[in-house]
Parts: sequence; structure tokens; C-alpha cells
Amino acid sequence: MLSRKSAAIGPISVLLCCQVVFAQQAPAAFSVDVVQGNGAVNFVNQKPDQVPVVKIEDSSGNALAGATVRFQAPDSGPSATFKGALTYAAVTGPDGTVAAAGFTPNSEAGQFMVRVVAEYDGQTVEKQVQQNNVAPPAAAAPAHHHKLLLKIAIGAAAVGLFAYIMYGQFIAKNKPYGQR
Repeated sequence: MLSRKSAAIGPISVLLCCQVVFAQQAPAAFSVDVVQGNGAVNFVNQKPDQVPVVKIEDSSGNALAGATVRFQAPDSGPSATFKGALTYAAVTGPDGTVAAAGFTPNSEAGQFMVRVVAEYDGQTVEKQVQQNNVAPPAAAAPAHHHKLLLKIAIGAAAVGLFAYIMYGQFIAKNKPYGQR
């Protein structure tokens, strides 16, 4: 039969063991901050002006060089690729930043999250970067087309004017007298 002392030792020892386990899991000594790209709106199948960029900082706010950062896009639905792949890994430079190189939205419109996993000194921190793929506006596509048509029209007018001047100055004056 258990005495009061032995009955109390079991729960106390479990509590102490849990405290030891949780005490060994110190909070990460660094953080991941999104510098650029959170909430970005991207046109489908077009490289965006701004790609996701994150900065890794220690607990004092100093940049951490040498941290490994992995960007991961969703496998299906609205998503993106990094140089043609669903994941991209890089190491932070002296300023603690790294950009998602080759980031290109896929053909599906909608919101999605890019998962960012940073590793430094045996510790790991995760962050999500929200993205939104949309179809490009209809008026945006032909803007270059109108400029090209204008250049062609100006060129054709210039050629026509040149031909008219040439005819008046040389060809018409050099015809025999009866053909003028």
C-alpha cells in the first residue's frame, strides 16, 4: 500500500522531469523578419518587381551572416517557383538578408503562403510570407503594342514624304519636256 509520501513523489517527479525537458528547449536566439514581399500582389506567369526578402537577426537585433534560409512554395494551387523549383535555399550575407531568387508566380490566381525556414547554430525558426497571384489587367498588355504601331506609322509617313520630295525635285524635273 502507498503511503502519502510515496503517492506524492510520483506526480512531483513527473513535474520536475517536464520542467527539465522544457528548460532544455531554449527559445531561438534569432528571428526572421520579412523585409519585402509580404502581402505582395503578383501577375500570373510574370516575374514580379519585388521578390520575397527576409532578414535574419539575433536577439539583440544584429544581422546574422551565415544562416541557411529555405523558401518553399505550395505544391499545388496558386503558387510560385524559384528558378523552376518549388524550393530555394541560400545563405545570408553580411547584412543578414536573403532574397528568393528566381521567384516567378505560376498560372493560377489566388492567395498562398511561402514558407520560410531559417537555420542557424542548430536552431530553426519558421515564418510565412503571404502572396497573391492575379491576372494582369487587360489594358496593361497592349501598352507596348500601341507604341510600336505609332513608330511604324511615323516611319511610313517619313518614307512617304521622302518619296514625294524625291519625285518633285529629281524625277519630275528630269523628264523630257513633253512628259512633264
